[in-house]
Amino acid sequence: MYKVFIFDKLIILSNEPVLSAKYKTVQQIEVASKKAIKEAYSNFVNKPGDHILIIYNNESVKRLLDEFISLFWYVEAAGGMVYNAKGERLFIYRFGKWDLPKGKIEKNESHQQAAVREVQEETGLLEVSIVEELPSTFHIFDHKGKKVLKRTYWYKMIYAGQTEPRPQLEEEITAAIWVSEAEIDKVYTNTYSSLKPLIIEE
Repeated sequence: MYKVFIFDKLIILSNEPVLSAKYKTVQQIEVASKKAIKEAYSNFVNKPGDHILIIYNNESVKRLLDEFISLFWYVEAAGGMVYNAKGERLFIYRFGKWDLPKGKIEKNESHQQAAVREVQEETGLLEVSIVEELPSTFHIFDHKGKKVLKRTYWYKMIYAGQTEPRPQLEEEITAAIWVSEAEIDKVYTNTYSSLKPLIIEE
């Protein structure tokens, strides 16, 4: 199953109907072609009031994702959910919302290399290392008149140094702070929908 966010709407891609009380009242559409996927997406985004759409077929969900991606200008990014020795997590503040450090993957760069580099550049913390891969996030946005679908590869990281985080001001990041679990609600209530399942497991 893959979740794709577009503003306040959610599209779920699955290889079967999603039988869950959480998604009970939403629209579910079985598709058999790329044309059907495009039509389901178009109808959903242009219809006010609908907030969740489940698109499914009985074949490979990876193939369904690939066909969905082909409808957009596709870009990839990578970033980190960084923990310190106290168990606090690192967040940045940019464009009025709490976010995680991330950025575009450069040519000839692996997802892991990009994730570490972006954390280092955006927060000034150099002694970070990857522990494990986390679920990717997907979201759609407008850019220069085109619909862009961005996939961000996320990694859990640990920070072993003593330096305090420093926001990369030239990237319009105005704060980089450690947040304890007791304070996580202030981040959760003012972050992007695509990040919420990473911040608090659903």
